Amino acid sequence: MSESPLTKDKIAAAIEKAPAVEGVLKKLAGKVARGVRLSASFTARGLDYAAQRELEHLLGTIGQRQPDGSFYIQLHEFLRGPEMWREAMECFGLARGRDEGADDEDVFARLKLIIPDGDWYVDRMAASEEIRRFVAKPERRREWLTFAKCALDRFLTVPRPITTLSQLGSDWFSDSKKLRSGPWRHQLVALYEAILNCSSEDERKFLEEFGIADNPYTSCVTFCAPLLFWIGNEEFDFPKKLYEKRMACQLPLETVLAISQIAWCGTVKELTTSENASPFLDLVKAGVPCVYTEGYPNMAVSCMLKRLSGFTLRCTHDGDADLDGFRIAQKVSDCIRVSYSRPVKALYWAQRSKTPVGIPLSDEQRKRAEAFLAKDPNGHIAAEVREMLAWGRWIEQESFDSIEGLSMRGSAR
Repeated sequence: MSESPLTKDKIAAAIEKAPAVEGVLKKLAGKVARGVRLSASFTARGLDYAAQRELEHLLGTIGQRQPDGSFYIQLHEFLRGPEMWREAMECFGLARGRDEGADDEDVFARLKLIIPDGDWYVDRMAASEEIRRFVAKPERRREWLTFAKCALDRFLTVPRPITTLSQLGSDWFSDSKKLRSGPWRHQLVALYEAILNCSSEDERKFLEEFGIADNPYTSCVTFCAPLLFWIGNEEFDFPKKLYEKRMACQLPLETVLAISQIAWCGTVKELTTSENASPFLDLVKAGVPCVYTEGYPNMAVSCMLKRLSGFTLRCTHDGDADLDGFRIAQKVSDCIRVSYSRPVKALYWAQRSKTPVGIPLSDEQRKRAEAFLAKDPNGHIAAEVREMLAWGRWIEQESFDSIEGLSMRGSAR
């Protein structure tokens, strides 16, 4: 369609007949002016029937009145881009000069030229409202192109080397502070969210999925195990000495990454990972080699578990039998082979116990689990999550010992 239905004359005529049209069109034109690609539909409130008819006429489609009085209408594909809104932006004083606004689409076209075979990824970025709003500012575009190429190159590199936001800032911008906080950090998260078509609840943990540490000194691993390690030619034996005294030690990510060699000095090659602190303390006191995941394993924990996987240890994972607990168990098994998962076993025995155990699922827990299954119905932990939902309860890690005691008495009978 070559001519826009949203000419200044048509807009002025529609507003004259129905003044309420102005607010709707101005809001839509404002989004376009900010570089936002319009959605396939929108809902307007407070419109009288005259305004409804004028909007339908301008947009060339028929809308629907909702029970609450709001007005729902779809937009044709050709009306979602910026070209058809140029006169509307001028009409409402939102127009920008050629250098400022006309090249929004060209940013992504240029990125496709820079990245061979990257069309699919660039289209994902272009569909992100947050990214489009960011590149709508012309002073950011040149720098953003370099940034986007570097970020995508890192995404496509497997395995990804572990690094920090400071190092990436230095490498990509010659400014170590640029990605630590602020708009460019959020843009890095938005770019990876767009590629994966997901949203992150925790930026720090989300970036760690890509091997990017927020701070190499705040990400730490706490463990108690008979280990020696070397950095260069220097030997460090304090983990082993603390283990022998049944005490835990803690290493920051920076130290874990610097380890050149590691040795297991225990006579038994067994390890337990613990999601929660109190059971971890019990393991330490009992002299059981163990690693504290502190909920979802951070980068330091993941790195240490991957180093320990080279010793072919018999690994037991201990954590809550709920959605997060099963997901944590899976994260652990991505780093080291898990021979025995206590959350899975506890769920099995609890369902068969004559004595009621576990805690009823809250509505929020049930909704989260159902949403997880809807998104990943055939995933690694889907069976356990379905069992938990069908049973209607979850189990705290701290109660596993009593559940296993019940199961042993039941099997004895």
